Amino acid sequence: MQFTLPNILSLSRLLISFLFFILFNLKDPLLKLIALILFIIGSITDYYDGYIARKYNLSSSLGKFLDPLADKFLTIAAFLSFVIMDLIPLWMLLIIIARDLITTLLRTNLNDSITTSYIAKLKTFLQMVFIFASLLLIIWIDYFPLLPLSLIFHSFLHSLYYDLLMFLIVLLTIWTLIDYIKSL
Repeated sequence: MQFTLPNILSLSRLLISFLFFILFNLKDPLLKLIALILFIIGSITDYYDGYIARKYNLSSSLGKFLDPLADKFLTIAAFLSFVIMDLIPLWMLLIIIARDLITTLLRTNLNDSITTSYIAKLKTFLQMVFIFASLLLIIWIDYFPLLPLSLIFHSFLHSLYYDLLMFLIVLLTIWTLIDYIKSL
């Protein structure tokens, strides 16, 4: 195993994903806040592992495998939490997992060094923004349940608008799978 800084950052994101999921689902508002901070740290490491790898020529085949895998774990941990909270339907998460599994298996079995496309990077970015915004709203509601703004946030999280945003993310996820398969 190549213990370069980018690979260590990707491995740390795998650990962060696990910790995030556990802490966020313990129902304690403080632990949810810590989970949000972990999610932010994980998202930041996603940027820096690639940046450092490119800048200091530390790219490796392990890193090309670990980086997207760590992204998948972090987003799936959050989306699974949203399924548990009944914010998104399970079928949406299953599509995201299926896409991630298919692309990972294709990369692994084809020993593929295809770089991540712009649209796949956009998908990951939009997923992270959606998750971050959702986490902020959930934590706000937990800390300030009696404020009128909390009722608005709660209504939004259970609205057609929220469902449509998530549906657009699922469509983009499908599009990135099609794009990936076409590039083989």
